[in-house]
Amino acid sequence: MHSDELDCFYQVALCGGIRKASERLDLAPSVVSRQIGRLEAELQIKLFDRNSRSMTLTAAGEVYLNYVESIRQSRQLALEELDALKGLRTGHVRIRTIEGYAAELAASTIVAFRREHPGITFELAMDGSDEIMAAVESGQADIGIALSPRAASGVECALRMPAPLCAVVWPGHPLAHRPSVSLAELLAYPMVLPAPDTGIRHLLDTVARIEKLQLAPALVTSSIAAMQAFVRGQGGVAILLSVSLHRQGEAEHVVGVPLADPLLGRTTLDICVLGRRRLAPAVNAYLRHLRGQAAAGAR
Repeated sequence: MHSDELDCFYQVALCGGIRKASERLDLAPSVVSRQIGRLEAELQIKLFDRNSRSMTLTAAGEVYLNYVESIRQSRQLALEELDALKGLRTGHVRIRTIEGYAAELAASTIVAFRREHPGITFELAMDGSDEIMAAVESGQADIGIALSPRAASGVECALRMPAPLCAVVWPGHPLAHRPSVSLAELLAYPMVLPAPDTGIRHLLDTVARIEKLQLAPALVTSSIAAMQAFVRGQGGVAILLSVSLHRQGEAEHVVGVPLADPLLGRTTLDICVLGRRRLAPAVNAYLRHLRGQAAAGAR
């Protein structure tokens, strides 16, 4: 089917007749009538009940009208977004993210994005997962990047990337060469854990509750740098994103050991936005850029 057939059908459905529709379309009534006839022949179903003065939709015509309206809405939205991209010279994007690899990911993608759109400015703040979701929910942040966050009302995940956790030990540690280790086994050693409002801590507390374990960290800190320093100094073990060790060049100083607990080995970085809200063109464009970067990294 062709767009002119859809346009003719839509106008006849709105106007209730060929003549008024032909005036709106600036086409001869015979042309409009032929387009409707072709469409019905192509679909092999009657779309209008006809009489000498008007045309009314059949049940099939009502269904098809809903379909055509959805096409028109999608086309209009696409045109608006394309127009926005053409004029994407100014805009501001507010991002809240957890510390570490997620913050590095945001910063590096911002650099690449601004090469194409230098007029777009960003605000990047680090916080715990609960605060990140609350900021997105309240509209204080356009985008939130959190580790397997707890659900928040109205907040939707726009992009999800695998981000498994691992135990972090120094190279000479007894667990350094293990193929995997459980949370229960880690409790035999002093632990440095993140603050209670972080995504990692939520997950650790959940696993500990399920397995009836008691977490008694030697150090609690929201600083990933402090965690890594604690491990390098042989003060104990930490639990961090495995990808962060390679990104930060820590592999020579610490060792990442996969976690045997399924919940801890299947964590994700969720890039979240407030659902049911029209996002600003700059925010939409940056999200598309993030998706492209994630797809390229997965290949």
